[in-house]
Order: sequence, then C-alpha cells, then structure tokens
Amino acid sequence: MSNTTTQKRGPITCHVLDSSRGIPGKNIEVLLECQQNNVDKDWITINKTKTNEDGRCSDLVSPDYKIPLTNSEDDSKVIYRLTFFTTPYFKSFGQESFYPFVQIVFQIKDPTQHYHVPLLIAPFSYTTYRGS
Repeated sequence: MSNTTTQKRGPITCHVLDSSRGIPGKNIEVLLECQQNNVDKDWITINKTKTNEDGRCSDLVSPDYKIPLTNSEDDSKVIYRLTFFTTPYFKSFGQESFYPFVQIVFQIKDPTQHYHVPLLIAPFSYTTYRGS
C-alpha cells in the first residue's frame, strides 16, 4: 500500500518516548540551536517547537533547511544542541523529576544524511541515540 500524502521531513528530527509510562512524550517544548563560532561560544536559535501527539517534532526544521557544517570565517565545526524541557511534562502528571531539562549536543558530518535524535525519558533517567 503506498502513501500518496507522504510528507517530506526536514534533515533534523526528534522523537520523545516516555519509557516510564510507555507512551509518546507529547507537548514537550524543544529548542534547536547551533554554535557556529567556537571562539565566543554563542548559541543561535534555529527553532523552538513542541512535540506532537506522537512525541515527534515534525516542524523542527523545514524540509529545505540547509545544514551548515563549518563557520565560513574560521572553518570551525558547527555544533548543534537540542534542549527538551521535561519538567512541565512530568508536572502535568503530578510526577516529580530529577532533570529539569535534557540537552543533547551533537555534530553533523554529512549534510546529505537525515539526523534523527530520539529521546527516551523517565522521571529519574534518560537515554538518547542517533536514530534513522
């Protein structure tokens, strides 16, 4: 069965799963930033959004977003950071949590690939990996 309404995804996506409850982490605020200058360490906001009902950020970056790999001025590597604001999510269930937010810092080596960053959360732990 083919899907004729396939939506093109951006080159960077994420997904949150609540492993303590066995459900998607929906309505979690997510911030994507990059650091293009390794000298002053300033972070530049790319987008701020929330996970959908399935725990995914379908609008983290647009499908035509071009991933910069290096800073054109000094050829330093661009570093990316995803911040997941988990405290409000757990508070909505009346659950205390240890981590007020989760930050995942990563570097992209090949701009032609898709980069999917899943996050498995629980009130007192989290796990992440590079997905597909």
